[in-house]
This record gives sequence, C-alpha cells and structure tokens, in this order.
Amino acid sequence: MHRKSWLPLLLTVLCLLPSVALAGADYQWTMDDYIWTFQSKRVNGVPIGDALNAAFPNVSWQAGPSAENENEILGLCYGGTEQESFELLVRFTSYFSFEIEQGLYNGGALDNPSQWLVEILKDYQSNHRCSACEGLGYTDACLNCSGSGSAYGKTCMACGGSGKYACKTCRGYGIMTKDYTRECPFCDGSGGSGPCSTCDGSGQEVVGGILMMCTDCLGSGEATCSVCSSNGMIKMGYLVNS
Repeated sequence: MHRKSWLPLLLTVLCLLPSVALAGADYQWTMDDYIWTFQSKRVNGVPIGDALNAAFPNVSWQAGPSAENENEILGLCYGGTEQESFELLVRFTSYFSFEIEQGLYNGGALDNPSQWLVEILKDYQSNHRCSACEGLGYTDACLNCSGSGSAYGKTCMACGGSGKYACKTCRGYGIMTKDYTRECPFCDGSGGSGPCSTCDGSGQEVVGGILMMCTDCLGSGEATCSVCSSNGMIKMGYLVNS
C-alpha cells in the first residue's frame, strides 16, 4: 500500500479519537492500561505492538518523564540492540487515544516519528500475511446470499452483508496478529455499570399506565457498560465510542 494512504489514517487514529467516559467510577486507569492502548491499536489491521516487537528485540515500556502539566500522561517505549535501536515518547490524550511526541532511531532524532512507525507497520503487514486467505481477510463467497450480501431483501445475517466469510485463521484481518482482547476494566468483565437509570434497577417501567418490562435493560435492572457493550470484553480498534 502506498505510504500516502497510511499516514493520514495513522494520524487520524492517534490524534482524533474522542475520550471514553469511565463506566466504573471506582476504576483508576493505570500505566499498564495506557500501554495496552498503544500496543493493541490496529492501523490497517496491524497492531502497533506486534509491529514493534517483530522489528526490534527487547521492546520495553516505562512511565515517561514528568510533564509540566500534572494531568498529562507520558509513556516511553524503547528497544532494539546496540546496532539498531529506537525510542518513542508517547503522550496519552485520553483513555483510548495518544500522540507520538518524539522519536529516536539509533540515537538520532526522527523528523517524523509517525511516518517512521508507518514503515514499521507496512513491513509487518508484508511479512505476516495470512496463508489461509492469502492476505485477503476472507475466504469463500457466502453460500447464504451467493456473495451478494443481501438475502430475502435484507442484509445477509450469515456474512453481515459483506458477501464473503471472514477468514477464521486471521479473524478477517488478512494478517497473523496477536489477539489483544481483554476483560473490560471499567466493569470488571461484568458487562454492567450499575442500576438501570430508566427503571432505577427494578427491571420494570410504567408505559401508558401499564407496568411493563424495562426496554432499556430488558428486565435485568442493570445498565449496560458503555465501553464493552455488555459482553465484558474489549478489543482496541473496535470499542463502542472509540
């Protein structure tokens, strides 16, 4: 893929993601969580952590230098050998977004650390294509809709409207990567975020003078976690509101 199509996407991913509100008020975001944010973010299907670990040995993380703004969170990612090394200073702008502040390669300052990272990501994509689907991300045409994406006048449920089956080997990415799915820290994997505000946790609401099951919580009385959408697991790049 031509580099000009990568860089705008990378900058958009890193800089323009909105902040996600805490679903669990008692949970305190840690440096490990911020690091996971950086490692698991996928650009054109490639997790940044996978790309750096494949390109350099001994990749490590630590908290960055103290910032003038006490609310600013900085992380330092570095690795390599004496012959070839890198260092990235990352500023986390919210729970799920960040910017690369500075970069070093073999001790010298990188003029454009984001572009440098783009090349690392491209190399990973080229060298880790899924052999099962030949890097396409999908296998055969969907039998349910004959590849049209539509069945019985509606979006095909079997393929989600794509007309093809996502490759099970690479999970549809077209490249072999680590699975960064983890238990949602905001709800401790429960999928909930306290009593439903519509029914105050009762599971029922009055509609037209009739007591009925609450349609917002489907009678459970518990609000859905806004971060993981009630399944208790989150995967970077595919988060609700990310």
